[in-house]
Amino acid sequence: MFTIDDLLEIAIKMEENAGDIYIRSSKKIHNKELKSMLKWMADQETNHVLWFANLKNKFSLEIKEADLKEMAPKVLQDMMGEKTLSLEDVDFSKIKTISKLLETFIYFENETIMFYELLEMFIQETDVLKGLEQIILEERKHVKELKKMVSSLPEESI
Repeated sequence: MFTIDDLLEIAIKMEENAGDIYIRSSKKIHNKELKSMLKWMADQETNHVLWFANLKNKFSLEIKEADLKEMAPKVLQDMMGEKTLSLEDVDFSKIKTISKLLETFIYFENETIMFYELLEMFIQETDVLKGLEQIILEERKHVKELKKMVSSLPEESI
């Protein structure tokens, strides 16, 4: 069973994981443009962590807890299947090329977007919904920038 706090904790952990992985990856990458982009993405993920943490601590969301407990596990399972929502489960030692690394990031960003679209279903406060929609837009921009980087970089080893 999930509560809104559980879902917000998942969002916080996802954002923390992503920011950490982007920073660690930027230290291994030699391409200055890619290094800069990963640092920018990590900064945005940090801002997302702060937003979700503030939301968790400040707002009392108007959600019928019974509905959430009933719907969230099934919706999460249907949406995510066997996916883990975590870059922690990726064995980065097996990723040998920059394009494969970026494809992994694209996959994770898309999974994050799907999860946040699930959260939208449970949020009724306009200000909170606008904030979450802004985060979704930023995550979509990450995907766009990552895809652009994949197509513009020569295939090279990490």
